[in-house]
Amino acid sequence: MKKDRQYNEEFKRALIAQIDSCAISKAAASRENNISPSLIDRWRQHIHEGRMQSCPTAWERQLERELDRYKKELGS
Repeated sequence: MKKDRQYNEEFKRALIAQIDSCAISKAAASRENNISPSLIDRWRQHIHEGRMQSCPTAWERQLERELDRYKKELGS
């Protein structure tokens, strides 16, 4: 079974910046990183539309819930 790879936001933004500045072609980026061109197109679209946001980790979500609870306890 093929394992899904995950790329962080910094990697995605750097790769798209290289492609947008013509430092590397989309085809070359795809080959070098073993990523499908359609995935690169999706990343580019998300970045240019402002939809590329890193998702909070489980730990960050837990901290947010704790913070909300403390705010309620303090009446803030």
